[in-house]
Amino acid sequence: MNKRHSPRHSPVFVLLFLSRGPNYGGAIIKMMKEEIPSFMGDSPMIYRMLQFLEEEGLVTTRWETPKKGRPVKMYELTTKGWKHLLASEEEMEKRMANHVFFLDELQKAKEYYRRK
Repeated sequence: MNKRHSPRHSPVFVLLFLSRGPNYGGAIIKMMKEEIPSFMGDSPMIYRMLQFLEEEGLVTTRWETPKKGRPVKMYELTTKGWKHLLASEEEMEKRMANHVFFLDELQKAKEYYRRK
């Protein structure tokens, strides 16, 4: 169970972080690691996800060259990306309701098990 995998909603989380404004991959990864309570990804997974999102037309990219340092690839949501992100709300709410149901039922099962 410790094997790293690409959680199903990773693309939506990447889009969510890009909804704050254009950003580069390293900053997105840092925010995800710091802010998502149980982040299950890693850098290679996020970069693959960003490439996938670009191929799907959900993000655009451009290279920025700062005065100091090396160029960075900036990612930005497209109109299609915004639509996809907003359309994900209903599915996330349904999944959350299912998880709450599971946890409630698990508590009942544990109480039953303790009484046995």
